[in-house]
Amino acid sequence: MRTLFGIILIFVCGSNIHASEAVGKAALVIGTPKILISQESAQITVGSKIFSTSEIVTQSGDHVHIRFKDGTRVSLRPNSHLSIESYSANSGAVTEFRMTLKKGSARSISGKGLEGAKKNFRLNTPLAAIGIRGTDFTTKASPESTEVDVHFGEVVMAPFGESCSREALGPCNIAAAMSLVGGTDQKLRIRSEQSKVEVVPKFLVDAALRSKLKAEQEQEAMEQKVSQEGGESEKVLNQRVETTEDLLPYLAKPIPFDDTPDDFLRQKGDLVWGHWFSAPRGDDWSPSAFDLLQTMQPSVSNATYGLFRPTSMSGLNPIRSQVALKLQAADATYTAQAYTSLAKVQEGYLLLDFSNSSFLSHVNISSDRAGTIRLNGAGNISNSGIFVSQSSSDRMAGAISENGLEAGMLFEKRLNNGGIVQGISRWGQ
Repeated sequence: MRTLFGIILIFVCGSNIHASEAVGKAALVIGTPKILISQESAQITVGSKIFSTSEIVTQSGDHVHIRFKDGTRVSLRPNSHLSIESYSANSGAVTEFRMTLKKGSARSISGKGLEGAKKNFRLNTPLAAIGIRGTDFTTKASPESTEVDVHFGEVVMAPFGESCSREALGPCNIAAAMSLVGGTDQKLRIRSEQSKVEVVPKFLVDAALRSKLKAEQEQEAMEQKVSQEGGESEKVLNQRVETTEDLLPYLAKPIPFDDTPDDFLRQKGDLVWGHWFSAPRGDDWSPSAFDLLQTMQPSVSNATYGLFRPTSMSGLNPIRSQVALKLQAADATYTAQAYTSLAKVQEGYLLLDFSNSSFLSHVNISSDRAGTIRLNGAGNISNSGIFVSQSSSDRMAGAISENGLEAGMLFEKRLNNGGIVQGISRWGQ
């Protein structure tokens, strides 16, 4: 009954604000994001209609991918708030398209309807106006700063002022504006105390922001620890898995892995990695996530890749109570000082104990620039087969097949020198 009410609510509110015709729809939904219309809210599901003058709100763990009528796609990430202020099109060409990213992160890819109408598009943030000459870009916004990464095409960003109003469309061509094309190791940025947009290296984090990020990570780790059943720590989880004699040999000696460029070419089984938008440079193996959505459902995800499982899977039905999985494919990178290079996964293990819903994992990664990097993770396995590590520095998140014999996992570690190692992996027997 509540779901039916939510559907009726969207229809009625849409009529009240003269938005009887949808301007787009939700193509992908993870979590429980909300749509706000006339200060009323309803949960978004796949296929939900999106109207002009509506707002989309995501919380932690939520993702929404919106496909507009002209083909423009917007991916709204966790803890974000996007307002669709106006949208109109004539014969497929966009005549007016304005949004405001009030906070959070969103990726935008222009559709065919904007190819000859770039001057009719505007994305605002609390601090800046963003116009396009292309394009595919990611925006991060807060009351304190706005940052833009350009993946393809060109973006122009300018601070608001007498010659750059929030109500206008297109780029603000003023002296304080800056433009940036895709394919560089730079990004656009403006802070609340600045009067002009600047171009800075990607992954540039000052001491204050780094300290804030560390504090947030430590707080998140503490909250996760408290919320666990029984309040079990990583040490306890390690001890529980080590008591299983079948798994003990793998703990003593991680399984070596031959990391080759083509190990993802032959994706088999019930788990498939797909890319959300454009495949990264050098990736000629991953299918489009939008194609996979026809027959599969997403589980864990980052900004580039999503791990998909069959839509028929409703939960775990493991054929063993404990299992040790080895690496079958892996892809890793190391980023430091605005430069990203390939890294190699050397060895690892993934231990799943379904009898007490816990996992333990270890991965060794080699980088020419950073040497050997070790990641460790431990945590709980949910009833749906999702697992997330409890460490604030070594981040792991993955999903398991219904029979418990396959898994896919994202991993990431922030090093003391400011570098980041991250990647994706597949595990099996």
